[in-house]
Amino acid sequence: MLQGVPKILSPEIIATLCEMGHSDIIVIGDANFPGKRFAAEGGCKFLRADGIAGTDLLEAILTVIPCDTYVETPVKLMRTMECDRHLQIPIWDEYKKIVAKHDARGEKAIGFIDRFDFYEQAKASYCIIQSGEEAIYANVMVQKGVIK
Repeated sequence: MLQGVPKILSPEIIATLCEMGHSDIIVIGDANFPGKRFAAEGGCKFLRADGIAGTDLLEAILTVIPCDTYVETPVKLMRTMECDRHLQIPIWDEYKKIVAKHDARGEKAIGFIDRFDFYEQAKASYCIIQSGEEAIYANVMVQKGVIK
């Protein structure tokens, strides 16, 4: 056990975050995200965090790694499909609050990308974590910054 490390971060997740370098990307996929397939297709690491909410994982991860300050939007959310643009996505508001707590840019550190672009970038990430998050459009990727 370690002090100061959120207990929901498994040893595998902690090791992965330690292995990641500046500009590496970690994806938190919601429970519906095809994370295992994308990880296999892209050759990236795949970890499970069953039963853990995306908000809790994002909070825990941003507690131990910074967002990349060398890019405008180091946190990316999956934009709704045209057929879903009418939907309210309340988890985005939660993600914005979490990012604002950990990054001085606040919600300006968050960008949106189309679904299929998100999929392609996820395949090229360092790691995909499959969460237990059941909210729709709850997928988020974080680009790691420099630890100073």
